[in-house]
Amino acid sequence: MVRIGTPTATPGILVLEDTNKAMILPRVASPHLNIINPAPGMMVYDTTAKQLAVFNGTVWSFWKP
Repeated sequence: MVRIGTPTATPGILVLEDTNKAMILPRVASPHLNIINPAPGMMVYDTTAKQLAVFNGTVWSFWKP
């Protein structure tokens, strides 16, 4: 397990803990065009479309707030 931040009892492989900071995903322009062999579960921030991109193993899904 890797723990970043103040330790708590939260289980997981990677636990990010903080009260005033957030995780920042890798930023990629048009990931559906520029990531050649994406892995299932891959998440990036699409800087072209300004939205979250998630690869499900077959297709990219784009989430915009």
